[in-house]
Amino acid sequence: MNRLLDTDLTHYRAGVMFFMRILLAFIFIKAGMGKWPIVDGEGISRALPLFLVYLVVLFEFVGGLFMLLGMKYDILTKLGAAMIAIVMVGAAYMHYAVWGDPFGSKNVMYPIALLLISLIFVTDE
Repeated sequence: MNRLLDTDLTHYRAGVMFFMRILLAFIFIKAGMGKWPIVDGEGISRALPLFLVYLVVLFEFVGGLFMLLGMKYDILTKLGAAMIAIVMVGAAYMHYAVWGDPFGSKNVMYPIALLLISLIFVTDE
């Protein structure tokens, strides 16, 4: 048998989840702050109605913040991850269906990867 495949690595799970949480929080807090101040007609507001832009910025920033606070309060992890997942579904849709980026492009695959990472936290026990 292959010794590498038989190795039990489950004791590393908590550390991996910790670093994944920190990275996800950092990405979305930074993304939310980077869209502020919102100027109508610039950036994301060219593609979305203004109320959706505010919602995206709120979900990104607060979702990332909830991921950090979720280390103490588990319900905030699930709520923050759900907020991030919603934004990532929208981002993947915008890149693929609206702007016509190919499905395998980084503009589509990056939001899908972040969506899947956030769903790990939504579905974690």
